[in-house]
This record gives sequence, C-alpha cells and structure tokens, in this order.
Amino acid sequence: MPQPRRTQQERVDESTQRLLHAAAALIAEGGYDAASAAEIGRRAGYSRSMVRARFGSKEQLIDAVIRAAYEGPLTVPLPGSATGMERVLARIDAMGRLIDENPALLRMLFAVEFQAAGKGSGMAVRAAGWIGRLRGDILEALSAGQRDGSISGDLDAEATAHAIVVEGVGSAFLWTVDPAEDFPRRIDQWRTRTIKALRP
Repeated sequence: MPQPRRTQQERVDESTQRLLHAAAALIAEGGYDAASAAEIGRRAGYSRSMVRARFGSKEQLIDAVIRAAYEGPLTVPLPGSATGMERVLARIDAMGRLIDENPALLRMLFAVEFQAAGKGSGMAVRAAGWIGRLRGDILEALSAGQRDGSISGDLDAEATAHAIVVEGVGSAFLWTVDPAEDFPRRIDQWRTRTIKALRP
C-alpha cells in the first residue's frame, strides 16, 4: 500500500531535525571547527546550502543545537504541584541526566559557549540571557519554597539563586577545560550542598 505523500511542512521538519542531529554528532566527535556547514549538510544527506536555507548560518544552527540539547531541558516547565525545593533540585537533576546521556556533546557545547563569552557575539549575548533566565527561574522557585515551607525562610533568595547558578556554571567550566574533572560527582555534591543549604 503506497505511503501518503508528506506535506511540505513535514519535509521541512525532517530536514531541520537531520541537520540538528548531524551538527550535534560532529561537535561531539571533533568540536566546533569540525562542524562546518559543508560537513553538516553532507552528514545530514543534503547540500551545504541547506544549512543556510534552514538556519541562515552555521552559527545559528549551532545555537539551535545548544538550545535543544541542554538549555531547553534545563528550563522545562514543572508541574504546578511541585514544591519550591523540588523545582530547584529538578534543575540540578536535569543537568545530571544530560551528562549521562551524551557527555561528549555536552562538553563540546559548553566549550562553544565559553569560547563565545566576552566577545560581544550574538551567541554570547543569548547565552548570558539564558543564564539570567535560569537564575530568575531558580529565584522564583526559592521564593515559592519559602512560601510553601520546603525552603528556609531565613535565606536571602536572590543571593542563594546566584550562588546555585554560579556553582553549576563554574563546575561546567572546570569540566570543560580539565578532562580529569569528575563532573557527575560534582553534580552530586552540588545537589547535596543545595539541599543542606535550603532545607528549613
């Protein structure tokens, strides 16, 4: 029985996903420079021009990979029934899952973002904005936890949110520059310290 013809949107969606997966695989294998527009297109089964047609540039494609690979999962909405403490810990646990799933890709994506930092590039500005949103999300969770009783009311929520994010970003940086760094263990320590610091 013949398969129904795919719509134009279905073909666009498929090519977009194939390009994202190809870029992610190339970054994990050889880093940012290995993921040229030509190689991304070839790996995905398309021409180099497909990268420009779908994303505008290699940089915009890599930016989309970063958002899909870890920025999105780290800020996915949680059930309204979650306590403030559960919401804070969910962000830490999400990072742990991402490392378990694809550590090579995550290390390379961190390297791309850290390399862009301070250059005033569009990627650096977007990364700074995302970190600001993550800090705001954790601040909101801390405040909610102080209201629902799952987090100590004596804490300075703003300073604590900043410290939680800084520990995560700092550990990610150390892991990126030092292959001997045990990032999964650091995340476990981060989680333990956070619970100890937040609980009433």
